[in-house]
Amino acid sequence: MSDTLADHDIAARPDGACLLHRPPPEGKPWHRADPGYATCSGCLDRLRARLADIVDRYHRLDPTPGASGDHRGRGAPGYGSRPPVSLHIIAMRDPRSGAGAHVWLAADGRVHTEPEHPPLSVRNVLETLAVDVAEHRGITPPDRRDIPHLAGWIDRQLDWITRRPLVVDVDTAVRNLVAQLAPVTGDPARRSIGTCPNTVDDGEHTHECGARLYAPTNGDTIRCSACGRAWPRDEWLRLGDLLQAS
Repeated sequence: MSDTLADHDIAARPDGACLLHRPPPEGKPWHRADPGYATCSGCLDRLRARLADIVDRYHRLDPTPGASGDHRGRGAPGYGSRPPVSLHIIAMRDPRSGAGAHVWLAADGRVHTEPEHPPLSVRNVLETLAVDVAEHRGITPPDRRDIPHLAGWIDRQLDWITRRPLVVDVDTAVRNLVAQLAPVTGDPARRSIGTCPNTVDDGEHTHECGARLYAPTNGDTIRCSACGRAWPRDEWLRLGDLLQAS
């Protein structure tokens, strides 16, 4: 398990300990948060990278059986038909999907039950996080509900989020989405080349994007899945200079 898996027993942590690091082995010191923050900078970077990963993986979702790595199969033959799409993936793309299982009585008189842990709607989770953060800050939530915009809006709040215990809930929700998306989007070999140096203007101030950049697996364009900045091959030298300077 990762050493940054959120431990929800915040009260047991000493003052100044990073809220997202697991408790250390007995006798070892706790990992410290950065001054003025509830987490260390490493955990901030990992949370930011996971948000970008969600955007990338969401765009790779394909409800066609097997197309997105959905190889769970249809079970033993003769045990009922299956629609020609992955309902699991459709649920992740459907904003109406909820985390609760529903039980209902059908017209045939039989009781039907949904799975106890149905797939999470990616948009619902990100939108809930954004609204929660906006309410805590007393600011207006994002006006667009597409995945890149929601993830980007949350990313721009990370400096505020990582100063407060709320970061534990945000990190847990983001981890859960990545864990749900990973099995159905595959994990192609991608080589990280650094963090995105593109300057982003969020309407209040400008800042460096900072999302993880990867070498392209197809084509010759390096693209940031968080801010959308693209570097075709003729800009690679310029990008390399920016990466070395950062």
